[in-house]
Amino acid sequence: MSQTATAPVRRRSRGSSVFIFTIRVLVTTLLFTAGGMGAGLFLGIVGTVIYGMISGSRVDMTNAYKHVAIPVAILAGTIALIGSAVLEVRAQRQRTSL
Repeated sequence: MSQTATAPVRRRSRGSSVFIFTIRVLVTTLLFTAGGMGAGLFLGIVGTVIYGMISGSRVDMTNAYKHVAIPVAILAGTIALIGSAVLEVRAQRQRTSL
């Protein structure tokens, strides 16, 4: 028999698990927030351009940031934070119950 087949399973310490849990949640939240900012900015610019074409006046592109991109990024980040935390807790419970 090989040595790896009989080696005991190493468990992570509680502090290490909490650290990894926190890093995973924060990285996921950051990625989804950045994606939400990009998508919101794109939709805001498209909407602002369409509004400018319809109204026939010059529009201020900062409205795309202020009124669309930032709220969409906040919403995406909040949903990602809650969702990733729930998924990590669920995965942690499943790992420890085995």
